[in-house]
Amino acid sequence: MVIGPRKRITEPGLSITGWALLPALRELKKVLSLKWVFAETPDPEAVRLLTDQTELPPEIVRILINRRLVSTELINRFVNPDMSDLFDPFELEGIEQAVTRIIRALRDQERIMVYGDYDVDGITSAALTFLVLNRLGADVSYYLPNRLVEGYGLSEDGIQEAINRKISLIITVDCGVTAINEVEYARGKGIDVIITDHHEPGQNLPNAVSIVNPKLNAAMPGQELAGVGVAFKLAQALYRSLGQNDAELEEHLDLVAMGTAADIAPLIGENRILTKHGIRQIARTNKPGLKSLCFVSGLMGKEITSGQVVFILAPRINAVGRLGDPELAIRLLTTRDDIAATKIARKLDEENKLRKKLDETTLRQALELVKSECDPENDPVIVLAAEGWHQGVIGIVASRIVERYHVPTVLIAIDGKEGKGSARSIPSFHLYNAMRECEDLLLRYGGHKYAAGLSIATDKIPEFRERLKKVARGMLSDEDLTPTLTIDCYMDLDRLDEDFIRRLEEFAPFGPQNTRPVFMTGSVELVGTPYIVGRNHLKFRAGKGNSRVFDCIGFNMGDIARRLSAHAGTIDMAYVAERVWWNNAHQLQLRIKDIQLN
Repeated sequence: MVIGPRKRITEPGLSITGWALLPALRELKKVLSLKWVFAETPDPEAVRLLTDQTELPPEIVRILINRRLVSTELINRFVNPDMSDLFDPFELEGIEQAVTRIIRALRDQERIMVYGDYDVDGITSAALTFLVLNRLGADVSYYLPNRLVEGYGLSEDGIQEAINRKISLIITVDCGVTAINEVEYARGKGIDVIITDHHEPGQNLPNAVSIVNPKLNAAMPGQELAGVGVAFKLAQALYRSLGQNDAELEEHLDLVAMGTAADIAPLIGENRILTKHGIRQIARTNKPGLKSLCFVSGLMGKEITSGQVVFILAPRINAVGRLGDPELAIRLLTTRDDIAATKIARKLDEENKLRKKLDETTLRQALELVKSECDPENDPVIVLAAEGWHQGVIGIVASRIVERYHVPTVLIAIDGKEGKGSARSIPSFHLYNAMRECEDLLLRYGGHKYAAGLSIATDKIPEFRERLKKVARGMLSDEDLTPTLTIDCYMDLDRLDEDFIRRLEEFAPFGPQNTRPVFMTGSVELVGTPYIVGRNHLKFRAGKGNSRVFDCIGFNMGDIARRLSAHAGTIDMAYVAERVWWNNAHQLQLRIKDIQLN
């Protein structure tokens, strides 16, 4: 069931259409045509039966049935995922060869380099693999590329460093599946390479000792795994082959949860098991660096959620990698020195503040370019390029533009004759496949469906922009470019209480493919006057009839406070219901996703 736009209020990136669009909002036509799509209504008898069996509220049961959890057994396994439900790591192609080569290196005391990436997934993957090999007595070091100097993935500079360290085995994590030339270069220098990755492979593969990547074969399990998940499976296989108890690896699930959540990987299947247990492990971590990071982030002693990992912890890990050298981040996650951990965590916190300032400046500049160079009403993609942009923040800014205009977006930081770009996408547009259609114009590219990176000669950017538009027109329909908000269930406000929210939270961690349910309540009455808090967040109180009055917040929706105050009627609102920690106690809050005026 779909509700088209009525008289809706919103701002860029959130949703509001009105019967008369303000001129300043005309460029946001695609965002303003957002539709509410209601989930299917399950069979009432199935809902009744499962409600009786599970003693869950019927609203939650409806949502679970729509998410294909149609029996008490499936629901119990979902609520209480067990580590024993993980698939056998040896089901991954190439992992046996990888383990055999690593065991030989351990036996012969060869020097091993763990080669990671500069984002959270790559950093946690490298930290986990380094700690595991170190625990097994390996002569092991790590290497993370400098984003500004080397760019993404295995590089000749990194291989030269391996030569300097007299390395005979490189293990890549979260990268390498497209590094054909680099692997050949390493082999020519007498260095074996094992690749572990989760990115989309190209048509040809590197000539490595082994490639462990679930995406090499769609029939393999673990298609949803992030790079750190693949690294964890390799660690499991290695422990089992050596006769070690792989339950010891559970101390590193904190790293797995951080990398998986930060990479916005689907929180289903293997990922759900690893992340649910990993988030618990963060709260009781024995890693001094992670403890210090929780402290400087204001999370010490608080309940950790996937949202806090993504929006609070991960950006601090990411910050140094985005601005240049990620060395500090991996040192934080691998050190056993409490004093060093505290110093590094504070440094990362400072770097994150600097990164935020760069984000804001770049976003302002990018939005000005959208106004002057693009036609958001008709362009199926946005490609922006400028000198002076920092390579480390353009991916974040691209995500913000996608949120605002709901079209795939590429931002390119130009440095002389070459530009380095980051791309972000919408559900209907497979970025990596689109890049493949443009590969003759690119120097390098890689990524997956929702995110990609590229390098391009500056003089090729205009042709790339037009080619990508042509590709997008062939892949996207008008419907694909219309943002929608899926409503999981209609909710009577009288049903929302502490017990209901607690039952709902049993289905955390929430994330891609296990999103926090969105509820809708119609004909809600405003209580008091809406107002703005923080940096443009809308706050108001609302209720219906004799129901309790709820605190409501709409992030980045402060611009509509005045219009909402002037509205004399009721509103329909879509929201998520959650508990927030405030004044040393949990309080119920409705986080607004969208509002329609009646």
